[in-house]
Amino acid sequence: MKNATILAVIAISTALVIGAGCITDTEKKVQSYRIIWAGTQPAGHEMIETELSRQIAPHPGMVYDNVTVSVSENGVMHLRVSATSSACRYPDLYDFTYQNRELVRTGYLLEAIPESVRQDAIAIAMQNQEIAGALSGDAGIPTVKRILPETSSEFYAPKTLLSVTWIDATVSALVDMDARRVVKTWSGE
Repeated sequence: MKNATILAVIAISTALVIGAGCITDTEKKVQSYRIIWAGTQPAGHEMIETELSRQIAPHPGMVYDNVTVSVSENGVMHLRVSATSSACRYPDLYDFTYQNRELVRTGYLLEAIPESVRQDAIAIAMQNQEIAGALSGDAGIPTVKRILPETSSEFYAPKTLLSVTWIDATVSALVDMDARRVVKTWSGE
């Protein structure tokens, strides 16, 4: 009888804690950045902001501080989004169209990458024989960009990769940071 009472008390306590919302597995994603509209906010901007929060994401382990949205219209609403982080010197840029309550990403240039990750990706790329052979003493400073899974799947696998490109040497490497290796190279014009 004593054990049954103890089990009942534990079961009731557990139910109260869960019911009170102290334990939950359905936490909502909290937006940590401010959205700044350059110019006039369009009608339905709340819905656009909700959709943007689902379609933009910083490099893993980072947060955006500010997201600035510029709007232009030419039959279809075009959105240019600049997302910045105090941890990075470059922004992430996204292009979208918004029509019939649907936000569609049409392009991106993601350079908001922590400097330590950027340098690591460059070092991995330079260890590749094709890249090392194409670089001369004055190859310039490389750019490092994040490539999203839907794009990288065309060349390797559907996962986020980093592209390291030396414009002056016209050579580029696609780097898998998890495997710490170059998975594809390009050279030439």
